[in-house]
Amino acid sequence: MGAARGTGRLSPFPTMPRALRLGLTLLLCGATALAAHALGASRERPYDLAILPRAAAMRWLSLGHETLAANLMWLRVVQYIGEPRAEQRGWEKLHPAVDLVTDLDPRHGYAYQVAGVILGSVSRVPESNAILEKGFAALPGRYSLAVLRAFNAFYYQDDWATAGRWAEAAARAPGAPAHLRQTVLAYYVKGNRADAAIAFLEEALRTAADPESKKAIEGQLKIARYEAAAATIDEALERYRAHRPLGPLWVERLVTDGYLPGLPRDPFGGRWEIGDDGRARSSAQRSRYRRPTRLELGPEPGLAR
Repeated sequence: MGAARGTGRLSPFPTMPRALRLGLTLLLCGATALAAHALGASRERPYDLAILPRAAAMRWLSLGHETLAANLMWLRVVQYIGEPRAEQRGWEKLHPAVDLVTDLDPRHGYAYQVAGVILGSVSRVPESNAILEKGFAALPGRYSLAVLRAFNAFYYQDDWATAGRWAEAAARAPGAPAHLRQTVLAYYVKGNRADAAIAFLEEALRTAADPESKKAIEGQLKIARYEAAAATIDEALERYRAHRPLGPLWVERLVTDGYLPGLPRDPFGGRWEIGDDGRARSSAQRSRYRRPTRLELGPEPGLAR
């Protein structure tokens, strides 16, 4: 009785006709924007958001039309983003503004995505992470938000293990493309978490629904196990070189000199050897994942200007 439709909250004007309430909503939102402009006009920087109301106040003013209020606020955010002199103005209002939009409309997927990308690119990575995580929690089927969160982890923060965790979350989302499994594998291995890649792929193999998927996962799982085995040898090589700078010429010396109890099984059936990069590799599978350098990734957008 008297509750605003679709919200479960009591409207401040429960007996008012719906059309009139909608008109008042538009009028009040417009008045709020005009008041904000008037209050800040003398000191506003290039298109800014002088006043950001609380979500509770916006809900009250919207008279039950929270999605409409969110869309009106989003129009202001778009102007804020599109300001040609945005660098002069700064970006400190973007996260709280989009946080407000998505408090009013938690299913505004585009707002999460746009803000996440821009905030990362202007060196506001914690804020980017926060809005992307909020979005994925509200919209778990929107796997692109988890993919972007993974990108932040490896590209801006050099945290490949966290990138793997978010890529895994994306890969598990409904409708996620199969190629994300390969991304999970790459991120985890580069983050020294081949074990996490193996656990994820073993579960994926158990639940695979068709022979083609099973074959692809088996191949990825073989690589994950290969990387895990090679990493064990790499660790022994590092310990060996810490005591003997010249290092071993053959991996078998790691066993004879007591750095390994035995060489792990090569999933590809070859023999273990030391590659030109100083890491272990199989004679039957010479390529391995390698963590790229900052130079290879390119400069961070926020530092390139």
